[in-house]
Order: sequence, then structure tokens, then C-alpha cells
Amino acid sequence: MSIAGRQLYSQGFSQQSRRPACASPRLRTLTPRPQPRRRNAAISCSTDARLTSGAVSSQRCEKEAILLQRFKAHDAAITASLVLQDAGGTKELVTASMDKSLALWRLQDESLPESAPSSPLVSKVVRLTPKVAPIFSLVADSQALGASHNQVFCGNLAKSIVAWEPPDRELIPKVHLNSHTGWVRALATSRQWLFSCSCNVLCQWDMARAVPRKVREVKLFTGDIQSLCTSRNMVFACTSNGAIRAWNIGKKGELSEAGVREKAHKDRITTILWHKNFLYSLGYDGSVKMWDANKLELVMEVKKAHEGQRIQCAAVAPDGCLYTGGDDKLVRRWKLGSLAPADADALFCHNYNVRSLSAGRHDILVSGDSSGEVAIWKV
Repeated sequence: MSIAGRQLYSQGFSQQSRRPACASPRLRTLTPRPQPRRRNAAISCSTDARLTSGAVSSQRCEKEAILLQRFKAHDAAITASLVLQDAGGTKELVTASMDKSLALWRLQDESLPESAPSSPLVSKVVRLTPKVAPIFSLVADSQALGASHNQVFCGNLAKSIVAWEPPDRELIPKVHLNSHTGWVRALATSRQWLFSCSCNVLCQWDMARAVPRKVREVKLFTGDIQSLCTSRNMVFACTSNGAIRAWNIGKKGELSEAGVREKAHKDRITTILWHKNFLYSLGYDGSVKMWDANKLELVMEVKKAHEGQRIQCAAVAPDGCLYTGGDDKLVRRWKLGSLAPADADALFCHNYNVRSLSAGRHDILVSGDSSGEVAIWKV
């Protein structure tokens, strides 16, 4: 990858919005006390939290996370990860990296006796080096969930989307979705629809066919799209100029603008997530925010969530926590629905910036850093 390409990945685009910001509800401030860091353990969060009276109560995040294994998965920064299977004794995950490789890993049953383990807890199943690499985004085909196989869509530097059925040693040759204006930073699915973004363009694909067909695209006036998320009937995007945009998905897939929140953040928004009618956004300004997904109204804000440093990634885990990873090398946890710091401590095992987070449906959380190391946690 060229030097310019690496700078593009680390810096992204920077543009200014011309649309006015909407007014936010009046907030009040809480300031918890900071606590010291401990190696390979969890730590408590120092944050300036703002709440509104409309915040709902969240599930409790009391269980301490268990570090199952940390290992060198790639020779360069982790760009994306995906928990492919997390049920019973079957646990598999996919990782992608700036070293241009794509790998499938299998986690052994952690309930096996600890006295004399016969092999490492995590084993590599297969590693690919696609010509279209590096891969920047991963999403499982929602049409294939629950089937005997899992098709994974991969957004890449070559301005395209390719597909892979792990543990095959090659990509699916017929699936090569072009017509993007730049490298494909984010992917999301809802029903039969696949959404992708490159630069300031949102693309929609119909997955009802063996090879998804592009049905429409939406070009933003300003701001490059950094992340996507969906509910069943809506798609959301966040941009490099700090805006959040929403579209309704009609019965036949038609898109209609549902709202926009200009200057939702003071800087680039790196990740946006949807969970139970709330949006969670975070980014370079170091804040984590919760929004009413239907109105795009601010419900809660946590300032300096990672001691004022940039926040790079997030994931919603099955334990009722929102996990965020940042340049402070930590994975911090917040209660869904309130953004209060979790009762259990934050996660610390990385020596470099945390660049990727993904969660399974049962109890697995995966974190990856800028050195290529991956940690698997039981939460």
C-alpha cells in the first residue's frame, strides 16, 4: 500500500458542513473520580458524563471480563474484525489487517481442563492474501445467518466489495461489487439489503440474488462517510465533519431522508451503532454520545471518555455493555441506555492503540490494536 494510502487510512478526509446544527436538550453534568491503571487488568474510567432526564435504565455490567488469549494475529494494524460464530462449543472469528491478509481463527472450548492444555486456545484455520487487500470492513450476509455456511462481505482498498465463505482458501470469484468512488470503509446489512460507503457516497445492494445488485446510491453534499449501522427499517451514517444522517428503508428498499444532525461531534465520528432505538456515536473529539434514533436528539454525552484521547471503535456486547476502544490503549465499558460507567472495570491488555472491536451473540468480545495483536475476552 502506498504512503498516501496509509495516510488516508489514518487521517481520512476533512470537510466542513454548510448546514445548521439542530438544538440539543439541556444537560446536567456528573464527574466521576479517575483511578490508576493496572497491567493486564480492568480499570475504572475517568469521565465527564452529561445526562438528561430522559435517559433510560440499562442492563447491569457487573461481570469482570476474562482475557482468554492475546496473540499476534497480523504484522500490521488490525483494520476490521468479525465474530462469525459464538454458540455452544463453536466460536470463530475473522480478522483483517493492513498487512493485506484476511484470517479465520477458531477458539477452543475454554471450559477444557486448565492443568495441561494440549494446544493454544486459539488456532488459525486459514489465512488469505487477496489481491484486493487490504480489507477495511467486514459484515456477515444477513440472508445466510443460521445457514450451514456464512458468507462474509469484505470492503477493500480496491474500491470494491468481495465475498468469502470461510474456511474456503479463495474468495468467491463471481462476487466483485464495483462502482465505488473510493476504498470501502464501512458495510452494514438490513433484511435483504447491503449498504456500503466510499468517500461521500452511500450505496445500496440487493442481496436476494447470488451476486448482489446495486439498486441505488445517495451522494452527500459534504463529509465523507466513516461508519454505517442499521435497524430493520433505517440506515444511519456518520461523517468526517461530525454529522449523523438517517434514511428510512421502505418496503421495497426505497430510501427517504429521515433526518440529519450537523455537528453532532466537534470532529470526525469514527463509529456509529444502533441498539434498541438508540444511536451511539464516538470519535476524535473523545466523547461518546447517545441519541434518540428516531429524532436524532441527544440523550446523553460522556466527555473525555478515554481521558481526552481519540476513540477509534466500539461494539455492543451481549452482557449489556457498550465497549469502546481508543488511543489510550484501553477498552472501556458503558451501560447501554444510560452511558454510565460499568460496574465492572475497563479492559487493559494492549500496548498500542485499540483499532477494532467486535462482539458475538453469546459471550465473546474481540479487540485488535495497531500492532496487529488481537485479544479475545469472555464478557
